[in-house]
Amino acid sequence: MNSEPQALFELPVGARVPRPSRESSRPRTATVARLVPMPEPLLPARPEPIIQDGPCLAGMEEVGTGLLDHADAMQRVAASAPPGPLLINAGPGTGKTHVLVRRIAYHIEELHIPASQCLVLTAGSPDTVRTDLAELIGSHCDEITIAAFGDIQIRDVPALGHLFVDDIHRMSPKLYDALRADRGAQPAFTATGDPDSALHDGPSPFESFPSDYPDARVVRLTRNYRSTAPIIAAAMQLITPVTRAPGRTMLPERPAATTAPIGRYFAPADAAERDFAANLPATLAASGIDAADVMVLRPGGGEIAGVPSLSIAESAGRQFRAVCLLGVTAKNFPDTPAARRALFTAMTRAGDLLYLSHSGAASPLLNGIDAGLFSAFGRVAVRSPRVEQPRLL
Repeated sequence: MNSEPQALFELPVGARVPRPSRESSRPRTATVARLVPMPEPLLPARPEPIIQDGPCLAGMEEVGTGLLDHADAMQRVAASAPPGPLLINAGPGTGKTHVLVRRIAYHIEELHIPASQCLVLTAGSPDTVRTDLAELIGSHCDEITIAAFGDIQIRDVPALGHLFVDDIHRMSPKLYDALRADRGAQPAFTATGDPDSALHDGPSPFESFPSDYPDARVVRLTRNYRSTAPIIAAAMQLITPVTRAPGRTMLPERPAATTAPIGRYFAPADAAERDFAANLPATLAASGIDAADVMVLRPGGGEIAGVPSLSIAESAGRQFRAVCLLGVTAKNFPDTPAARRALFTAMTRAGDLLYLSHSGAASPLLNGIDAGLFSAFGRVAVRSPRVEQPRLL
């Protein structure tokens, strides 16, 4: 007689024993939309003017005393470089115009270049450049020819020996070629620019400059004095995959402890997005930001309920304490290099606060930015545990 105990329920040899599903042991979640209010604006400390805050580079202690006091180490290098082709590779907020103005003043005051032999071209306001120069060199600035790109006739470029161009990436190739004509291989030609902020297709004059002048000096400015750390981090994550300036870095000079994340508004509808933009200046005014320091950007520009807005191209070269970009959708900002550069340009207009808004499908470019840099509000999709009724056996 077999004395071994028998199993209560015996299975045939080779039979598969059913195991509980792994998924059934995991808590189930559901995606639900919740209305999240806009967070209270957190204004960071305002930056001090650009000031040399560390030791100078060796040998630069006495260079440009007075003229270059309010310049950091690399800005001093750029401003005091000897005449000749010089390209200043500078990202947004690193002081392109600031250093160009000081280079002009240094040429006139320290190198004794005649002011009447200087031609200054800018994508921005000539009056702003002249005002900044007047603070440094007084009435000498009246002898300098200063003009906007659009004010120069390609067939009648002034034949002046010392050329200074601000934001060369925004210059047309035709004007650039006209400026280069008859200047030789080693002209006194200084240009500032940021190739990642060029909004037109094809290479810009910035990218042509090194090949046109192989012996040109190149100075990089990396310290950003405009934007907060979250804005800079998000902008760099966005542009790095398609950057035209390999190896670029931007280091925030703003205090990081009190900076606000980027606001991301999930608008329930187009009308809600328009209302948000129209009410934003009044909302931020309660926090101490003047309406003139708040700018709404959107594809096409125009007014929104009486509040002016700019297109991204119109905003290039400008800066505001708070920027709200509308229409950050998959349609307006697909995953293309051109769309990345446009979004990069828009984001880096902001100093203290940045809001990105969309109604419907968001741009895929936002997925490549660390979610921790955003503060989401509006109709936000969140995942929550799904409550299930227990099953009775």
